[in-house]
Amino acid sequence: MRRNPSGWCEAFESETGNLADRVRFTKKEFAMSIATLRPTFEIEIPLSFDALNRGIQQELACDPWKATSLAFDGYSELHIPKEQVRYWSPHLSLQLEPTPQGTLVTGRYAPRQEVWTLVWVVYLLLTFVAFFSLIYSYAVWLMKQQTWMLLVPPTAVLGIFALHVVSRIGQQWSTDQMHTLRDDFDRLMQRVIERATQE
Repeated sequence: MRRNPSGWCEAFESETGNLADRVRFTKKEFAMSIATLRPTFEIEIPLSFDALNRGIQQELACDPWKATSLAFDGYSELHIPKEQVRYWSPHLSLQLEPTPQGTLVTGRYAPRQEVWTLVWVVYLLLTFVAFFSLIYSYAVWLMKQQTWMLLVPPTAVLGIFALHVVSRIGQQWSTDQMHTLRDDFDRLMQRVIERATQE
């Protein structure tokens, strides 16, 4: 549940100092992280789990965050504004985990839920077709017979490879929005930490 105490959402400006160094990857690190299909980063924030979790929920309940975010206990998501959404637009999920030094935030980029579901359904379908057509083709081959089903396994594997390539291309097309979400994350962490240190 989101809480919105009086005064939390008013305009707030302050010097970030060295705080940005705590919560921001370098460009090189971020470039390396987008090499995977679901790029992931981990950052340890020097706040307790309860303090960080509470601060994120309170902050995301404010404008302009509440139109492009979801917040639950220990988990939240940052989204691209609706008017800027493209087919391959990503979202950024944030998972919180308590540590002795504070809280570990695991950020993971992924396509929109409907796109990610479609990709995995096609992956599984092609894998299913490749596996069972291979078994059938092997059985026919043992009986010294010819069958066109021998063409299905390599075709399915080619389809999986093509889908992977298309997913990579789509990811590259949305790299700018991944950087936007990362900037939003940095801004969110800076505000939450600064608020917590002032309480």
